[in-house]
Amino acid sequence: MNIVMIDDSYAFDGATSGIRALGGAEKAFAYLAGALAARGHEVTAINRCEYQASVDGVLWLPFETPRPPECDVLIAFRKPELLDEIDDPTAKSILWLWGQPKILNEPVNQKLLEKHDPALVFVGEHHRQAWKSWRDFQEVVIVPGIADSFVETEPGDAPPPVAVVTTHPLHGLRHILRLWRESIHPKNDKAELHIYSASLFNGAVNERLKDIAEAVTSAQAINVIIKSPVSDSEMAAAYSSARVHFYPVIGTEYYGSTLAESQACGTPAVIYVGEGKTDIIKECIGNGQTGYIAPDDDAFANLALELLAEDTAMYQSLSRDAKTLQAGRNWQSAAIEFEALWK
Repeated sequence: MNIVMIDDSYAFDGATSGIRALGGAEKAFAYLAGALAARGHEVTAINRCEYQASVDGVLWLPFETPRPPECDVLIAFRKPELLDEIDDPTAKSILWLWGQPKILNEPVNQKLLEKHDPALVFVGEHHRQAWKSWRDFQEVVIVPGIADSFVETEPGDAPPPVAVVTTHPLHGLRHILRLWRESIHPKNDKAELHIYSASLFNGAVNERLKDIAEAVTSAQAINVIIKSPVSDSEMAAAYSSARVHFYPVIGTEYYGSTLAESQACGTPAVIYVGEGKTDIIKECIGNGQTGYIAPDDDAFANLALELLAEDTAMYQSLSRDAKTLQAGRNWQSAAIEFEALWK
């Protein structure tokens, strides 16, 4: 099939995640393109890349490039207006959603959906349930795949007592730092907390990040280390060398990319709920099997301490199940499910 995928975010292509850090949504776009090409399709990916390139069988074109005159399948990523980018009424239209689906009920987007009648792809069941349609559309849940870098990484038998955090500094990091300072570090002064954040690592923080940046800097004395997000292979190595992934619930998130990746590496998770809801997180981890959703601050600290302790029994059990249960979701599986939309 002749497949055109289109995204309107920022510059990247299929090689980017092997070189530097890339957002979860952008990685998903690139990996699906590569997986479809590997399955024999002719795939053109249009986005904000600077130059035309061929990567893993995918032709990457800058957004300003003239559109292909025809295609069999159009996959528009995130933005309904991208459905208008290909003028071929015979093409199968797919809108792959990632964020808040309620945007579909805005009048301008309702008109686009009525015009193109696309199949709507959601990243999880709760993502799909977050939208109430005014009429019937083809709706399907396709859980994103996980890159081979993470799937193929094996966890260590007994990694050092390291916890990692990967979410944006404004998404619960202050609470995790407080628990580290007050309840975790005083009982295990050998443990380290590694915070992967480009903005904090580079020091180029805006006014919104000023307070949390100062809090992180002051916490360096209690084994809090700021690290730069890196390529997929390097992040896979970081996850497999850690005992636990601290992950705060994010109210605007429908799929936790870094959580899925760390689970595939066999890294147990401890979820900080705060005032958030756990429905979506429960789609990402097996509570009590591959990690824990901590019901309160004391539980979070106690679970963290047990996973960071010299006795690695809890780590070994959770890590084994995380690797077994979560590493089977690769991009080839996701590509097959996308193919079902036009077969």
